[in-house]
Amino acid sequence: MIGMDMIPLNEEERVENLKKYKILYTKPEPAFDQIAAIAATMLNAPVAMINFVDRYTVWTKANQNGESGFEQDRDICLCSLAILKDKVTVYEDLSKEMHLISNPLIAGERGFKFYAAAPITTNEGFNVGVVCVVDKTSRTFTEEEQKKLEWVASLIRTEMNKRIGLTKKNMAHSLVDLEDNI
Repeated sequence: MIGMDMIPLNEEERVENLKKYKILYTKPEPAFDQIAAIAATMLNAPVAMINFVDRYTVWTKANQNGESGFEQDRDICLCSLAILKDKVTVYEDLSKEMHLISNPLIAGERGFKFYAAAPITTNEGFNVGVVCVVDKTSRTFTEEEQKKLEWVASLIRTEMNKRIGLTKKNMAHSLVDLEDNI
């Protein structure tokens, strides 16, 4: 448990907006896998993830190894805190964060010491997830690195918008096909 309120005031609208993108619990997609790999390489991090925050869980769309589909309880995942901010969240040394010290992701087997995340913000202004980099070693995270992470988040937003465009295009084609068959 993180021990602080992690539910945004606009939670209902935020979750509904996330669902609009039809990205939760979907199969791996090369574009997202590649973006996660770029983030890990560009920021010299052993772990990079694209995570979406649903009502009760945080779901991993992609990581640096092209893996997806992992779920974590929202109440232990740092991404739940990161969506509360409109800027990059950085914990350079998680072992010094008293409110997080008992978190199983920090105190447990994974033993994370460093976490940085940029919110993934939709066109409507909702923070629906994050792109994050994680390390088992404490480290500094410069302003330049924060800007790079924000840039990666903007790439994810672009990919999400493409999904909606494809969905609308596919729906339009389906309607035309339906009209042709009537």
